[in-house]
Amino acid sequence: MKPPEPARGALPRLTRRDLLRMGPGAAAALALGCAPRPPSPGNRALDAGRITGRIVGTSHRVGHRLRDGTFPEPRQIHELPVAIVGGGIAGLSAGWKLAGSGFRDFVVLELEPEPGGNARWGENAVSAYPWGAHYLPVPTPESTAVRELVAEMGLVRDHGPDGEPIYDPRHLCHAPQERVFIDGRWREGLSARGIVEADGEAAGGAGEALAAFETQVRRYRDYRDSQGRRAFALPVAAATTDPQILALDRISMREYFDRAGWDSPRLRWYVDYCCRDDYGCTLDTTSAWAGWHYFCARPADVEYLTWPEGNGRIVRHLLDRIEGRVRTGMLVYRVRPIGGEPRAGSAVGGSQTGVAAAGSGTAGGVDIDVLDTGDETTVRYRARRCIYALPRFTTPRVIDGYAPAGIEAFTYSPWMVANLTVDRLPEGAAWDNVLYDSPSLGYVVATHQDLRMTTGRSVLTYYLPLAAANPATARAWMLEREWRDWVSLILADLGRAHPGIESLVTHADVMLWGHAMIRPVPGFAWGSARREAAAPRGPIRFAHSDMSGLSLFEEAQYHGVGAAEAVMRDLGHPFSSSL
Repeated sequence: MKPPEPARGALPRLTRRDLLRMGPGAAAALALGCAPRPPSPGNRALDAGRITGRIVGTSHRVGHRLRDGTFPEPRQIHELPVAIVGGGIAGLSAGWKLAGSGFRDFVVLELEPEPGGNARWGENAVSAYPWGAHYLPVPTPESTAVRELVAEMGLVRDHGPDGEPIYDPRHLCHAPQERVFIDGRWREGLSARGIVEADGEAAGGAGEALAAFETQVRRYRDYRDSQGRRAFALPVAAATTDPQILALDRISMREYFDRAGWDSPRLRWYVDYCCRDDYGCTLDTTSAWAGWHYFCARPADVEYLTWPEGNGRIVRHLLDRIEGRVRTGMLVYRVRPIGGEPRAGSAVGGSQTGVAAAGSGTAGGVDIDVLDTGDETTVRYRARRCIYALPRFTTPRVIDGYAPAGIEAFTYSPWMVANLTVDRLPEGAAWDNVLYDSPSLGYVVATHQDLRMTTGRSVLTYYLPLAAANPATARAWMLEREWRDWVSLILADLGRAHPGIESLVTHADVMLWGHAMIRPVPGFAWGSARREAAAPRGPIRFAHSDMSGLSLFEEAQYHGVGAAEAVMRDLGHPFSSSL
């Protein structure tokens, strides 16, 4: 389904600098108005109809109905102890913790047809494939809840003499893992040293900058404060609060490089790529604290757990544990705390009564009004506690009377993700294939873990963060593009490394993520707005990765599990903490 067209009279235009920031390829292929296209091989393939596909997900049009704010009053009620608003990783993790603790009287309300948030996945006759996050780094010792989850999933084969988990190699990323197209050819591996040394640039000032950068990475990795906390950790709550480390949040990663005198263009490109990869931000818009977090929160020899559907494999497991408690197609349009302490209600699927009669005997808690987009009916969930697991920018439109200070500090980067079905893999394809000096992050291969499929049909997942300085402008611009615009861009970008790629592609689906990732811009991660976001509002507990300032699985899970434990503590339900 084509996304809604923004009103042309009100559509903000990307600046020339924004266009250049997204790269000359993006600027050329997606120039506003989409000027007549040159007769490139990719465009000829599109003209001939040899490539099929469409724009799929996410429910922009439905979600934007919150702006209108006109919904009928619900005429029936479901009563229950706990309702979870949002079925991304945070919401599903909250449900996982509740269910695993024997607390089974809850519901998860999700707008999209499929839950999972940024870990959603798709599937066709060739392979499953990710629509977002495609791997999970092996969890560090601080990530206790993640370790509990992966052990439950059967990913741990044994433990070493030091007590550290030994992971089943079937789920660890196989070789070759990474390669980069640079200087007109593919090079194995992806590292700062590999990029800088690719053409001998490591001599002189560039070599000194590289050595200083690597030394600083080691220093931050080795750092421990007086309480034994690391400079950067996952979850963020386990990291130090040393003012000298937190001060890094006040400047951008570019300013850090400028102050250090690290002028190597290739080193800067590599760090910029890493910021776009994890945050959808650039060297200019990523805080230095978040930039160093990318390099120092995990060990140098980190391994990756991955599957054809990416982190969709984790979503499958969470859904199995929650056992049918997720309701999809549900637009939560109002959350309203009500006075007093309510009695425990019946489970979802239990008694339903008219609103007027249902108030009798239910003293308070929280009312959650929902539009079922399947049949356009509205229903009210009356719960003792609510776990609000949606991005924070939605709260003023959804939670009655909630206007938190600093809400404008929460900004989100838009992304375009595409899955390309190909008749055969490009020659020499690794798991992760990166294009130097491209606006995109390149592509990953969905069938990489299948040792039987080395050259045959496959699915390539292509990632493009729209990292313009103004995300609202980039978001509006993104929603104005059509399917053909995106596929033309992808083919042009990949064609530099794979001439004739259009002859391999048979199908291309595109997903547009309007608010894909929280942006850790300077001053946000350790600013007051982010820190105060964790405060509950009456019977409402909040859970989302944006509460950490980093859109990472470990952070989403941490806040989801933490909210579930807080709710069980409130309601007097026994549990063993996972945190």
